[in-house]
Amino acid sequence: MPTATKKSVMPTTKESVMPTASKAVQNGAAATAAVIAPITQTVVAALSQTNTAAGAVTDTTEVLTPHVQSAAGRARELSDGFAVQVKKVAGLTVDGYQQAVKSQLDLSLLLADVVKVGWISELTRRNATAVAELVAVYAGATHDLLK
Repeated sequence: MPTATKKSVMPTTKESVMPTASKAVQNGAAATAAVIAPITQTVVAALSQTNTAAGAVTDTTEVLTPHVQSAAGRARELSDGFAVQVKKVAGLTVDGYQQAVKSQLDLSLLLADVVKVGWISELTRRNATAVAELVAVYAGATHDLLK
């Protein structure tokens, strides 16, 4: 069997290996630069597009901001006006309720007097007084909350 002979990688002369190493580094640097150059161009192009898009967004924002602020102000005005109207209607509803209860209590007192039974009249009057006071407190508290 023949045996393979190993070639020595080391130079056979005493000359310096530095020029060979320098040349290898230069070749490696050139290869690296050749690979990085297209990547750098791609990144620069992407950043340029990003800047263009950011500029468009900024321009759009500058155009829309006054419109959005105006709409927000108008919405606030409408909301405040709506709240005032709702409070008025709620107050009128409570007043209507109070009047309806008063009318119902007056009718029940009238009917109690027609029956001419003492204890029924007395019970009806006490009940009407209690209910009227309760409704008055409820209406007053509701009006206070609506202020």
